[in-house]
Amino acid sequence: MKHDTEAFRTRYRATIHRWYSAWLHGGFVLAAGVAALAFFASRLQAVQAWEWLAIPLGLLVFNWGEYTVHRRYGHHKHRLGALFYKRHTGDHHSFFVDTRMPYEQACDWRVIFFPAWLILLFCAGLAPLYWVLAQFSVNVAALLCATLLGGYLSYEIFHACEHLPATHPLARLPWIRHMRRLHQLHHRRDLMQTRNFNLVFPLMDWLHGTLHWEPEDRRLP
Repeated sequence: MKHDTEAFRTRYRATIHRWYSAWLHGGFVLAAGVAALAFFASRLQAVQAWEWLAIPLGLLVFNWGEYTVHRRYGHHKHRLGALFYKRHTGDHHSFFVDTRMPYEQACDWRVIFFPAWLILLFCAGLAPLYWVLAQFSVNVAALLCATLLGGYLSYEIFHACEHLPATHPLARLPWIRHMRRLHQLHHRRDLMQTRNFNLVFPLMDWLHGTLHWEPEDRRLP
């Protein structure tokens, strides 16, 4: 049965509270994330050369986590991730399909951003990791946690850019344009469960053989 994107958008928008503000939503996530990054930065003192290795390690861990959570829980039903599956496959992939990727109204950002409270939960999850690592090296703890948090924020930013109109200046930046195309292919209903799960950098897609690329058809609007 053919999916009626317009009908779903109409139903979804009708459920959004009239006081919803995309600026407050995005602003809260950014403010909370920057505040936590500032805390981690304030912990750094006389960082040794080997301690900087926490940054590439954090990037690798986040890239793997982004890929795994997106692929395993965003597109396959599990009791543990039922809410995420409903919001991601049920809402996000019904609202945006490969031929209808850009947002159209300010309220559409609600189905693009993670729930605002999730940034607080993510930071709370970093707290025990920071405490454990700080018993050995405060610098490593701060750098690793800051990198993981930076990955979360970069995911939100890149995902938002990938749902901008193609003519938007940010969407035309080389790397964002490339990832935007990969994400558009991911939103094809025949590919969304099997291809292009990374949104910022497709390392794990490449390693797992799930990276899929097709050039854009310039004849299409």
